[in-house]
Amino acid sequence: MNLMPFGLVRLLLHAPTMTATLKRPLPPNFPLPKQETERLLIERLQNSKNEEDYFRWLLFVVAFYRGIEKVDSARALLQLFLETSKEPEQKAHCHLALGQIATDEQHIETALNHFATALRFNPVKAKVGYVLHNNVSYCLNQLGRYRDAEQHCRMAIEIDSRRASAYRNLGISLEGQQNIVAAVWALVEAVKLDSTDDRAREILKRLIAEHPFLTIQCPWIEEGFTPSNTEVQSGFAI
Repeated sequence: MNLMPFGLVRLLLHAPTMTATLKRPLPPNFPLPKQETERLLIERLQNSKNEEDYFRWLLFVVAFYRGIEKVDSARALLQLFLETSKEPEQKAHCHLALGQIATDEQHIETALNHFATALRFNPVKAKVGYVLHNNVSYCLNQLGRYRDAEQHCRMAIEIDSRRASAYRNLGISLEGQQNIVAAVWALVEAVKLDSTDDRAREILKRLIAEHPFLTIQCPWIEEGFTPSNTEVQSGFAI
């Protein structure tokens, strides 16, 4: 059973009562809400008082639909917003969300196109820029385009060098280019920044097994298995 996040419940309970306004349209053939939480969210969305309020509720609704695996409804709302919005930052957010949905479905080319489109809107927020470059790198790695992936990893790291995910993706792209020592360095950095990054640690273990010389040539590799940073990072990067 999918439970609704406490913050969203509180937001719905304490949101101001809507005055009579012209309801905003839903996408054609949009399914009627089947549960109370969904009904309340759609009601808040349709009765938003301005564009900023509408976009805020749109993100809540999309997150809710992703959580209950009704991604077609989420996708339809995002596409409708893209057709009507003129705000570049909001359009970038929509393409980011569409790219994440496509990634969940393993439609990597589609995801890459959405992330790349979002970047063309030049989002102002650094966090969004980081996530987009990092997610582009993830997709490019999945497609075997390791050199291009490396470039986007480095752009993400330039935006924020304190987050682990771009270092992990950098390690994957460098390994794909047969630059094993550099790949190991990037993966160690990922684990040092986030000791819960088991994906980076598992890749390190595999590389050591495949290249035993690494433990001699790179003695600092042990930092990838005994990191001091236990902070769990948050965010929506892949």
